[in-house]
Amino acid sequence: MSTFSSPNRVVWDYFHSLRLIVQAAKTAPGPDIARQQSALALIMSVTVVEVFFNIWFRIRVEESANLAHRESLLKDLSSRKTIESKLNNWPNRYLGKTLDLTTGAGAAFAEIKRKRNAIVHFTSSHETQIFDSFAIHGLADTSEYDSLTAEDASSALQAAQALISKILELAGLTPSQVSSAMHAWTGQIPT
Repeated sequence: MSTFSSPNRVVWDYFHSLRLIVQAAKTAPGPDIARQQSALALIMSVTVVEVFFNIWFRIRVEESANLAHRESLLKDLSSRKTIESKLNNWPNRYLGKTLDLTTGAGAAFAEIKRKRNAIVHFTSSHETQIFDSFAIHGLADTSEYDSLTAEDASSALQAAQALISKILELAGLTPSQVSSAMHAWTGQIPT
């Protein structure tokens, strides 16, 4: 049985979860727990942005009644395009504006995505570590994970929010409309 709810509810709920993870990182009893919570925040921040893209652009394209855009978006969704592809292509294709991933909100999110990839896709080496009675071949570089702090969790939340705000801005929303939409989609309290 399928259930249907407000399309922004999932994004709202994911942002709520992300905020709880950030709070847990900030109030962690020690650096190990802070690191673990920060890793979860990095993963969740990239996830919440991708979920926002999937839902928000679907709604936007349906409202535009552009059949070519609808077919293109549905094809991308069914083929499970990467978030990288969505970031690089969807704003230009569906909003007529390029999302700059080298400065501002785009660059901040790109850095979060880079850190997320570094802690998910560890790089291996061909080094061997020899101990008294055994050897380990092909070690994984976990330095990015090892260096995570609660600040990384906060940065992940801020970058995800800023990127979504930038998409809304690229869509032509006024600052007041962006503020309202951010509250509706992310739960961010208007300033």
